[in-house]
Amino acid sequence: MEYTEYTAPETNVSEYYLQMSDGVSLKMLDFQPGADSSSKPIILFVAGWISQLQGWKSVLKELTSEYRVMYLETREKQSSLIPDGKKNKEISFRVSRMVEDLHEVVQQVIPEKKSFAIAGSSLGSSIVLEYLSHRTREPLCAMLISPLPVFRFPAVLGDILPALPPSLYAVIKKIVIWYLVNFRLDKSREKEQVEKYTNTINAADPYKLKYNAIDLKRYSLMERLQYITTPCYIFGAKTDTLHETDTIKKMIEKMPRARYIELASNKETHSEVVAEWMVNLLQKKEYKKL
Repeated sequence: MEYTEYTAPETNVSEYYLQMSDGVSLKMLDFQPGADSSSKPIILFVAGWISQLQGWKSVLKELTSEYRVMYLETREKQSSLIPDGKKNKEISFRVSRMVEDLHEVVQQVIPEKKSFAIAGSSLGSSIVLEYLSHRTREPLCAMLISPLPVFRFPAVLGDILPALPPSLYAVIKKIVIWYLVNFRLDKSREKEQVEKYTNTINAADPYKLKYNAIDLKRYSLMERLQYITTPCYIFGAKTDTLHETDTIKKMIEKMPRARYIELASNKETHSEVVAEWMVNLLQKKEYKKL
């Protein structure tokens, strides 16, 4: 795959897989800028639930011109590789396993004495927060877009759909898309976002998605937030009903070192606007004041 549209011309991109302790391999994209970035922290970016790289084009183009960015695709995504001889249902897609993945990835790719920051979105942000609550290896700061402490599904998605076999995914995805477009997204003002989420759901792996969604239905992060001592910048969007801004603000009240930054829309949280915020926070070392 060509990555020229995601980077500055001089940026080098490596694509490889990292094997986790349970045998699952996760895809990593390593963006290294042409200019020397050795004195700057690495940014480890953990993408959101079943999200696709295309949705982060503007953000990556901005970040990778100055920083080495490692873009991790989590195990519920189509890109993850299941060990030979094992079926999806024999592999865990629980959030706790994904947190363990993040710990193993940090150990594998971030040199011991190298400083780093973690960025993420949606489920990726939630995974990062739980990782931070364990206080293993802490980054300089975390810059997180629309984390969710709980994942609320309406009855038709939370109770009925998980009980259906993944072979019916062609029907299931139509229901999910209909629900998101009509009840959780602003289809009149943010047509690009509607298209992005539609493409994401259409491309998802039905087996991985089912077992991950079953765990998400029961998941809660709220009790762990008080243990996070890493400086955290939480980005929300004024018009984003999908990620419940009020819930995000309640999360921040429980976190010792957190600041809320509100952008105008879901589209802005996936644009150069949020990337510029991230670059500015790192360059000015704002996290030292939080």
